[in-house]
Order: sequence, then C-alpha cells, then structure tokens
Amino acid sequence: MRKFLVLGCAALLAACSSNQQGGAGETVTEAEVPGKPGVDPLKLALPQLAYRYTLSFLLPGARLAETQDRHRALCEQLGPARCQLVTLTRNDAEGRAGGALLKLRVAAADAGYFTGEAARQVSAAGGRAANTDVAGEDVSKDLTDTAARIHQRELLVARLTETLRTRKGSVADLVNAEHQVAAAQEELDKARSWQRELQGRVAMADVEIRYQALAAPASSASVGTALGEAAQGSASAFIWGMQLLLSLAIYLLPWAAVFGAGAGVAALLRRSKPAA
Repeated sequence: MRKFLVLGCAALLAACSSNQQGGAGETVTEAEVPGKPGVDPLKLALPQLAYRYTLSFLLPGARLAETQDRHRALCEQLGPARCQLVTLTRNDAEGRAGGALLKLRVAAADAGYFTGEAARQVSAAGGRAANTDVAGEDVSKDLTDTAARIHQRELLVARLTETLRTRKGSVADLVNAEHQVAAAQEELDKARSWQRELQGRVAMADVEIRYQALAAPASSASVGTALGEAAQGSASAFIWGMQLLLSLAIYLLPWAAVFGAGAGVAALLRRSKPAA
C-alpha cells in the first residue's frame, strides 16, 4: 500500500512540475507552430510592430466640433494608461467650422476598438470617412540590437568599476578607466532611453484624426442674400463711377473754357483777313 502511495505522489509531483514549466515557457513574443506527432512544436518570435493610424472624416460643419469632443471624451474614458491626448486643434473662422485635428496615443490592444467607435460616432453625426490608413513598422531588430548594446555596456561599466574599486594599475590607468566609465555610462543611459521609446511605440499606437466640414447645400435664403449683395455692389459701383465723371468734369471745365475762347478768337481773325 505504501508503495502505491509513493508512486502516486511522484506522478502528481511530475504533473505539477510539467504544468509549471509549460506556463513559464509561454511568452508574449513567441508563438508555437504545430509540428508532426511526437515532435516538439516550433517556437517563432513574433515581430514587434509599432502601429500608426491616420483617419480623415467629412462632417457637417455644425457637428464637427461636437464629434471631435466626443472622440476626446472616448479617450478620457479609456484612462491615461490606455489613451493619451497629444494635440487638439480646431479652426473656427467667422462662425464657420474649418478643419480640425486630433492626435492621440492609444494602447495597441485598444486601437482597433477606438478607431471603430470613432467611425461609428462620425456616421451617427451624419458624416463619413474620407480616408483610412493603418501602417505598422517592425522594430524587432532595433529592440534586439538595443538590448545587446545595453548588455555590452553593462559588462563594460561593471568591469571598469571593479578596476576603480580595487585600484589596480597606475594613476594614468585609473584616470583613463574613470573617463571610460563615464562615457560607457552615458551610452548606456542613451541605449536604455531608446529602448524605452521603442517599447512605448510598440505598446501605444499613434492615432491621428483629421476633420473637414462638408459643403452646405445652397438654399433659397442664401441665393436671395447673394443676389441682394450683388445688386448692392452694382449700385455702389455705379455711384462711384458717376462721382468720378463729375470730378473729372469739374477739373476739366476751366480748361475747356480757355481752349474754347482761344478757338473763337482764332476763327474771328481768319474771317477778318479776307475783308481787309
């Protein structure tokens, strides 16, 4: 009986150990490809992609600002850990809605939901999508190279720091090692900063939304207003032309009288010559 109990406990421990190893081996950046029966599946590293979404919407001018505010509110609902506002611009000139721009950083896992919900809100406001562009940049190689550079610089800093701690070598060697530690530490900080930036680009997708106002259809009131403005402009031009002609007449009238008198005198002289 004791023998069977020992064997059962051993089997149970082996099963638990197998489950723990399988759970620890699962990573986000690897995927298992099924192979032949009896052969371990292949593990392929998944590419690290940095996504960028560029959306353009056409909206009625009266609903443009409201829709942009709804998109910003949707980002605020997700929270700062999942959505961050980068830029919000809107052009309102003389009461007429112009273009608008909204730039966000949305968690990669929520980017699809956010863009789909944004398009649905635009449709509900009577607008439509003018352009949709989704681009992904593979930064796997940059991440791998940066991780290797960080590892090398960490080893160099540790070795040089150990040299300074033990004070082995001449004074010149120690001074040189100190300068090398400072340079290596600076490169290490830059590499870590670049690594964080790359990881942030993978974790958070850039979303850029552009808004344009739809052209309003011409109405009878607007046509009447346009005709009234045209008639008023024509009357103003006519009055301005009459003022110009009268001004010219006033300036030229004295000169016309002088030339008229001279012409009359010359005619009288020509008539008096035959009589003489």
